[in-house]
Amino acid sequence: MRTAFSDVVGNERLRARLYADLRDRALAHAYILEGAPGSGKHLLASRIAMALSCENSHSDAHPLPCLQCPSCRKIASGNSPDVIYVKRDEKHATLGVEVIRELRRDVYIAPNDLQIKTYVIEEAHLMTEAAQNAFLLTLEEPPAYVFFLLLCESSSKLLETVKSRAPILRTEQIPPEEIAAFLSKTCPEAALLMRQEPGEFAELVKASQGSIGTALRLLDPKLRAPLLARRNMAREFATLCTSRKNTAATMRFLNALPQKREKREELSLLFDSFLLCLRDLLLCKQTDEAPLCFFADREEAFSLSYRFTTPELLALCECISDAQEQLRANANIRLLLTSFAARCNLL
Repeated sequence: MRTAFSDVVGNERLRARLYADLRDRALAHAYILEGAPGSGKHLLASRIAMALSCENSHSDAHPLPCLQCPSCRKIASGNSPDVIYVKRDEKHATLGVEVIRELRRDVYIAPNDLQIKTYVIEEAHLMTEAAQNAFLLTLEEPPAYVFFLLLCESSSKLLETVKSRAPILRTEQIPPEEIAAFLSKTCPEAALLMRQEPGEFAELVKASQGSIGTALRLLDPKLRAPLLARRNMAREFATLCTSRKNTAATMRFLNALPQKREKREELSLLFDSFLLCLRDLLLCKQTDEAPLCFFADREEAFSLSYRFTTPELLALCECISDAQEQLRANANIRLLLTSFAARCNLL
């Protein structure tokens, strides 16, 4: 089989679907590309635009897109006037109707130098209803040389009339081993971290939650350090919940928790880490093949899970969820943490 979208990591089924549509000339005139931030939507959109105008598209001797022809290179550099990124104004929280009206006027201008004129609508889920209705008129009967890609985190916010005219393609979470391989191969900073701090690198990959974009951001020590600190505190929390009362260790842990009003967001993120940790331990109680979200070391997760009963883990999850709800309700943080510690039998 001809190699297609070879520099897009993971998403094998999606890549195969797109290649088949291109090969069989069955490509729709518009697609909704749905996925979490950092899941590769923008890279894939760029590669689809390349494949549509690749000068070696009919040669099985080249991958698709070839990434080397003048058309591919122009798109990759961001210098093609025929690949248009439609964005909301940063001053506005939504993508409004005026932006779409401008798009509607532009679609009737023929491509400058490519075969296809591609419009990539970013954050399509933020289009207002009026904007979506205005776009629908163009989406129904666009010129033959026009192709649309609607990028969104969730297609649920798009009108059914829009979704009925554009197949939905969903990016998938990328397996940790593929993220690790990609980072070590393409990023010298990541390769150095993997050699010097393999445990920290493994934590980074696991914390990326299947997103290469997130993994790349976490290479920044300023972002990685607080994340690793939260993950270590989540482990410490789980360990304290299983051990005999150790007042000194418990007080050190509780005093390390954010206790100031301006630290509410930090405490919320910490509770999220606690829940992810306990979620993995619950899964370990159910199956040996548990798909872990928090622990990079499977043996560590199973070893810790054996120290809990399932009801104990469920009760702890409920305590954390209640604490999060109180936090959202603007409860006094010190009182909240005292109650939380007591319910979790830390005191």
